[in-house]
Amino acid sequence: MRSSDSTCEPRSVGLAPRARREIGPARVIRAVMLLVFGWVALGMPTALGGGWELPQGSVPAGRKADKVAVIVIDREITRYTAVSVKRRLKEAAAMGADAVVIELDTPGGEVGAVLDICAEIHQSAVPNTVAWVNPKAYSGGAIIALACREIVVNEAARMGDALPIAIDPVRGLQAMPEAERQKIVAPLIVEVVDSARRRGWDESLVQAFVSLGVELWQVENTQTGQRFCIDAAEFEAVFGTPPPRHPDASPELVSARPISGSPGASPAPPAAGGGGGFRPASPALAGMAGDIEQAIDPSLATRRPVFNRSQRGQWNYVGYVTDGNGPIVLAGDSFKRYGFSSATVRNDAELTAFFGATTVTRLHQSWSETLAEFLSNILVRGVLIAIFLVALFTEMTHPGAVIPGGIAVLALLLIVAPPMIAGMAAWWTLAAILAGILLVVLEVLVIPGFGIPGIAGLILLFGGLVGTFIPGAPGDATSEQVLSGIVTVLLATVTAGFALFFLFKHLPSVPILNRYVLRDSGMEESDDPLLAAMDPSPDSLVVPGDEGFAATPLRPAGRAQIGDVIVDVVAAFGFLDQGTPVRVVSADRFRIVVDAAGLGPVSSRPATGPAPSGDGPAA
Repeated sequence: MRSSDSTCEPRSVGLAPRARREIGPARVIRAVMLLVFGWVALGMPTALGGGWELPQGSVPAGRKADKVAVIVIDREITRYTAVSVKRRLKEAAAMGADAVVIELDTPGGEVGAVLDICAEIHQSAVPNTVAWVNPKAYSGGAIIALACREIVVNEAARMGDALPIAIDPVRGLQAMPEAERQKIVAPLIVEVVDSARRRGWDESLVQAFVSLGVELWQVENTQTGQRFCIDAAEFEAVFGTPPPRHPDASPELVSARPISGSPGASPAPPAAGGGGGFRPASPALAGMAGDIEQAIDPSLATRRPVFNRSQRGQWNYVGYVTDGNGPIVLAGDSFKRYGFSSATVRNDAELTAFFGATTVTRLHQSWSETLAEFLSNILVRGVLIAIFLVALFTEMTHPGAVIPGGIAVLALLLIVAPPMIAGMAAWWTLAAILAGILLVVLEVLVIPGFGIPGIAGLILLFGGLVGTFIPGAPGDATSEQVLSGIVTVLLATVTAGFALFFLFKHLPSVPILNRYVLRDSGMEESDDPLLAAMDPSPDSLVVPGDEGFAATPLRPAGRAQIGDVIVDVVAAFGFLDQGTPVRVVSADRFRIVVDAAGLGPVSSRPATGPAPSGDGPAA
């Protein structure tokens, strides 16, 4: 309306002298048309401001970008997400992007992964970073958004609720003791305050995303119009009266999920050392204020003034922000009201206009990163560990089968490779697994009996598999990570035990492996004379001390004729040639171990019983 009035007023003054001479119909029509045109040209942009697009020249210089790279985070945040974001930030810099948009549609995720992503954003070679909440950025997603230079949202955006929680792999969501919660909260407070000082967010309000007991009121400076959130002690110092807490003064930002037993809404103590350093917005953070201040980048000075009695009369009360009963969530107009949102962006076209860009390129998570993230799922890892154990034991009890060994190697790679790619597994993990396998193999194939090497091998194997769930060194692990690994490996071991029982019970019907099984008298008889010769009878059982000869080369597994039967055997030491005299060292239901009898090859010696016409020695 202001532009319309300014257009009409000079025009009426200019028309007055001419109107005294002649006012014809044509002049009236022309004047009306000029008035309408002026209103359309100058008045409509103001009247229809919601659909008005600013010209590219109005884009701030710090935001202007020709090439924009969009990094999408649309799932739970894990270590693999952090690795992927790091790669995509480097790819954006390599392609010459002038701006990077972190598009967020995430429920949050692992604290360590979130902090890693924030560090990569702070250190990015492309400083023009913008978070696009489209449509939700809960928990760790909110912390990542705060790390960016600007935040844009869509109309249905929601952001916040970054209070740390404990999730047990078996029991699900668990209550977290407040003392343990505060240990995790401390690095998050350091991150959000660091981001607030870098980006200009309210230093007290950002603490309400990640901590309990943050009760705040908003005030406005009477001269500059600047707004800040202050706690109860600061409010009373500035206004001389306690802050309003009556029912009519309900907070504008409702807690996402009220926490029972949360810290009471009592005034936060002054910051350590006074002055304009870090001020904890919650009483629960008072004890760690000094450590938090030391952890924040010293080059980042706080923009927050010191609120005390000397500032009385300089501030106006605006409203009650949050009651501190739970972490806050921003939605709707609250983004702009508290200075977090720069614009509403609904689609890529509006995102392009926001930057005044010519190209927008989306960088998605690669297929290999997605596969690694899938393989890191605790259920998938449990299944892979069970397959690995079944295949490993099958190969050791049936040497030379090859296929079970190949499956075991593949399963081990799928177990170990993804955590190592994401930096979650250290060298000791793989070393422990390989050493455990080696000791178990030596115990089964070389050393008679089952003693110290076998037990030590099982312990190393179990510990190495658990270690794949622990990031870094064993001392860096949390109790939840260790428990998660132990429970998963134990369940996988039990599952493997049942699978092995079923497998060996039905071994004669399993393809490939049925060629390596001993056949007893209880099996159905065959008309084939070769199979009949191989079938042991009750009066021809193989016992230690029996002698015979190798019917096939033993490398180390093969077949030998002991007495009147041909059986599957394993050489105790090294390889034996076909026809070598052998003596049974040990025999059980699953395996017969033989050793050279010291008589030399007997390829020309007549067999003591029927022999097959193919592989055995000539009769």
